[in-house]
Amino acid sequence: MKGPILLVFAHPDEESTSLAGTILKYTGQGVAVDLICATRGEKGTRLGVPADIDTGAAREAELRAAAAMTGIRNIYLLGYIDGELHSADANEIANKVIEITKKVQPEIVITFGPDGISGHSDHVTIGKAATIAFETLVDQDRAPRKLYYVTIPDSFVSNASELGVATRPDNEVTTAIDITDYLDVKIQVMATYKSQEDAREVVKMFQENKESKFATTESLYLAVPRIPDKETDLFQ
Repeated sequence: MKGPILLVFAHPDEESTSLAGTILKYTGQGVAVDLICATRGEKGTRLGVPADIDTGAAREAELRAAAAMTGIRNIYLLGYIDGELHSADANEIANKVIEITKKVQPEIVITFGPDGISGHSDHVTIGKAATIAFETLVDQDRAPRKLYYVTIPDSFVSNASELGVATRPDNEVTTAIDITDYLDVKIQVMATYKSQEDAREVVKMFQENKESKFATTESLYLAVPRIPDKETDLFQ
């Protein structure tokens, strides 16, 4: 029996922009996928959000709608404030992640690496906390087996510095998940985050570049354990 898979991210929409196709692939195979989201995205944009609804509530509603589309089983909100996660103690955050990880008992954990993709301090902090949690549990019974960081291969983006994203040399990218069959649904999932200007831009970019590797492949770096070969499946 495969899984579960535990995703650990900082804000609503990161699970979808990074991994909606992968989530759809594995939930379609009956694999349980759970999500830890550190904040409710309170500092995000408010496109189309009524004045009497706060940003966090709007983004949480979008998150739950996206999760329903991808088949995410449970969402664990840690209750930190968007933009302030870096001010919290990393070990405190890690302890919360550990508690949930013990409950979920995932085979695989996926989070941000040290670059945070965009360098956002919340991304870096939650990735660090998830890594601490993984390392703390590694020798315990039913510990997670693999720790992945979401990443972008150099060859996928020609203007990374202009976009403000970190990439990784292609030969260091360990895992490539082909999401061609799930791309149209991924675009629909990302479109649920209609209050977010960035999400709208990503949807447009995917719609205009459906044949690109950036759109049809979700890339990961396997941090633990290290492997000599490339993967096309998380459960190899």
